[in-house]
Amino acid sequence: MTENLKVTRYDTESLCSKCSIPEATDTQGVDEKTPYFKDIRNFIEAPYTDNFTDEVRNSLGYLYNWSAAAGTTANNTTVNDKIQGICPNGWRLPTANDFDSLSLFFGGNEQSGKALKSLNGWYLTSGDNESNMNCYPAGLAIKNNVSFAGKQTMFWSSKSMSTNITKANVMKLSYNQDNTEHSYINKAQANSVRCVLDLDDSYIGF
Repeated sequence: MTENLKVTRYDTESLCSKCSIPEATDTQGVDEKTPYFKDIRNFIEAPYTDNFTDEVRNSLGYLYNWSAAAGTTANNTTVNDKIQGICPNGWRLPTANDFDSLSLFFGGNEQSGKALKSLNGWYLTSGDNESNMNCYPAGLAIKNNVSFAGKQTMFWSSKSMSTNITKANVMKLSYNQDNTEHSYINKAQANSVRCVLDLDDSYIGF
């Protein structure tokens, strides 16, 4: 996908098709097993507000914790776990290998961030969007606390950490770096979601 996901229900073929996703509040308990989303458009503060035109704000999508994104609390620990989760029918969460391949296609981890980042919306330094993916700096959320909008973004993969099931793999982009980072963070945190077409393994591409 070339935009961040912004939905609050699971599609009909998802294993969680009858589930709903609540928006986080100050009183809601949050852990890796409590699904929630956050609409960050009303939580953007200076000094980043000047970079956020209405077009950028409307392109930020929603932030989801991992159980909301995956539509499950199961712990998938291989790099190629295919999970539809919150994605539309025919699409799925990226695997860790998907993100590695994407970075490699645009020059490797050391420089691919510049190609993935959008032309505007980033604090100080934007990308060149060579990839046409328009990765906007949507920040992150923990329950009702939103931070780093304008400075960074992270995208969930389907892979859990084998030695710590409370963490899952993400691809991270930052305002002051041209690289991409691939690491593990707590599943209770809410991040952006991009989906990929659920094609068979003989197809290579995005």
